[in-house]
Amino acid sequence: MKKFTYIFLAGILWGLIGVSVKLINNEINPFSLNFFRFVTAFLVLLVLCPLIDRSCLKMNRKDVRSYVIIGFLFALTSSLFVYAISRTTISDTVLLQSVQPFFLMFIAYFWLREKITVIKVITLIAGLVGIYIINPLTTGDLIGNISALISGLLFAVLTAYMRYEDKKMHHTSTLWYMFFAALFMIPFPFIFGAGLLLKNIFYILMLGGLGTGIAYLFYNLALEKMEAEIAALFAMILLPLSSIILGVIFIREIPSLAVIVGGLILIGSGVYLELHSKKVRS
Repeated sequence: MKKFTYIFLAGILWGLIGVSVKLINNEINPFSLNFFRFVTAFLVLLVLCPLIDRSCLKMNRKDVRSYVIIGFLFALTSSLFVYAISRTTISDTVLLQSVQPFFLMFIAYFWLREKITVIKVITLIAGLVGIYIINPLTTGDLIGNISALISGLLFAVLTAYMRYEDKKMHHTSTLWYMFFAALFMIPFPFIFGAGLLLKNIFYILMLGGLGTGIAYLFYNLALEKMEAEIAALFAMILLPLSSIILGVIFIREIPSLAVIVGGLILIGSGVYLELHSKKVRS
């Protein structure tokens, strides 16, 4: 029962990401904001992780290379995600990023030698129908919507790399992923400035502390008790669902009927694709 509690808590907290970015309202550049987000997440995990596992502060030299690459890809993916939210709607961003499984299907075929089956092609067509209904080229902000799609592509690359290296989210690894992601984001506050940092400190704590640091801590605790693929499926459903619901509650951002219908088709086909891919791999 605990594993489901942890994954649901992670999903709810992930929903705070979109709301936090919207409430900051571009008073901090999105890329500078992501630096403060990662620093906050790292500091939160630095305090909490040793309470669960005292060895989490140790980093094996053999893992440094993969931690750096994952941190870099995570920084790219989440920065584009935050940038997309700052420009377009929360619903458009979280739903368009849900194309990740379809990008992963092709990346895994060429990189990991995973088969493309008839069912995978059918789910891809269904996913494309969902994207067509959402119509990202004419609804919302075009640049924001494209950024969300690219974020989904980079998330697929990140997932494929972690699968290739057989890396999983764990207390120790996530702590260092956040550390290296923050390192890669250091230049942006110097390029774009810190904006109205003090005015928005509460929302930064919400974004980095709750929506990132503690959210991933709960996700890690769930991963210790369930298969990674099952946890990923829950995340695929809970992140967009909680993001949209919290967006409606806190900032009255109500998605259109087309976005809801297209999003349901896109997420549904993505979930089925993940379930089928898991079966094929096993």
